[in-house]
Amino acid sequence: MNNPIAICYLYQANDEQNCLWLTKEHLYVKEKGKLRRFDLERVQRLGVEHRRWWFPVVAGGILAPLSLVAILLNLYNPWWLISLLMGAMLLWYWGATRHAVLAIHQHHHRQDILLSVVTQNLQAFIRFTNRYLRRGLLSLYIQAEPSDWQMAQQKGCYAPNVLQEKGFISAYTELPKVITDNELWLAINPSGLAQPIQYQTEGNKLVPRIYGAIPLSAISLVSANNA
Repeated sequence: MNNPIAICYLYQANDEQNCLWLTKEHLYVKEKGKLRRFDLERVQRLGVEHRRWWFPVVAGGILAPLSLVAILLNLYNPWWLISLLMGAMLLWYWGATRHAVLAIHQHHHRQDILLSVVTQNLQAFIRFTNRYLRRGLLSLYIQAEPSDWQMAQQKGCYAPNVLQEKGFISAYTELPKVITDNELWLAINPSGLAQPIQYQTEGNKLVPRIYGAIPLSAISLVSANNA
């Protein structure tokens, strides 16, 4: 399996039984421990959509009136029939309710994966994947301290103190509109990373995190004192 470009946990961090990851050739979805693989050549887009499940609607719609008729005619044990009626009504209600799904649109086919909750991380991963499907990998950006950049040029990789403290480097998908003279920004080529990108929440924003040192071959200097 190729190294992941990006990883998203569906419900909680580090839940290996419910996660998605993207490689250069495939999209992997692991839901309740069940792994599915999709070839990116066939995937057109991802999206969170809502579905009604028609089989429970039809089944509940048939069983409910039949059990009600049986109760009125006193054909069987009434308590068993009342339980059947309640179950049929719940089945109909569950099927008629709109459920959130992760829709994976492919050529002439769509795969739906039921979601118990739609997280911000999942929405960010979907945006990232759809952008990757359209345009390939785009650069990420990090703001660096001059001392960390100087040390990186000596070591051959960018590994600031924050990587040792937190275990990751926070990145951004876009540069700020205004860059001051004393700011140093680096552009990162995600395909040159040995570690996957993970989207996590910081404050009210979703940012990609890079878990590992960044080789100089994956870095280009964007801004250093207006250079």
